[in-house]
Amino acid sequence: MKDAAAEENVPDSGNDEIRATDIVFDCPSCGHNLAIDFRGAGLQITCVECGSPVQVPIPDGMKIDDLDLSTGELLNQLFQTRRMLQKSEQHVAELEETLNSVKLRRTELERARMTTMHRCAELVNMCQGGLKMQNDMSALLNRMITLIAEEQQR
Repeated sequence: MKDAAAEENVPDSGNDEIRATDIVFDCPSCGHNLAIDFRGAGLQITCVECGSPVQVPIPDGMKIDDLDLSTGELLNQLFQTRRMLQKSEQHVAELEETLNSVKLRRTELERARMTTMHRCAELVNMCQGGLKMQNDMSALLNRMITLIAEEQQR
């Protein structure tokens, strides 16, 4: 299926070029201009713009029997479909491998984050202990200064 609005501005774009045999129609839900090969007549497709299901219109004077393909064309489509399926399966396997790698890395990073969090908590506790000791030491020194001052006054 082609995006007819986009194709109007593209000069020769290969397989995406709108041909005279294509059916050009608007999505009834969003009004987006769509185009599909004549062999798509009567099929239900999904609009590329809004995602709604769309029934491809059958042009006047065309019968569904007109769409029957020869054995050679069907065999060619079957081979193309098998190649596309094989490529898709390979791509899925690659994506699954990447996903597993990302999950493993995430687990490693989460462990490292937890270790860092524990270390930070330990450092906070140590700092708080140091501050308490500093306060205790200040109080002790102040008490000693007071005792020395009292001793000097006698």
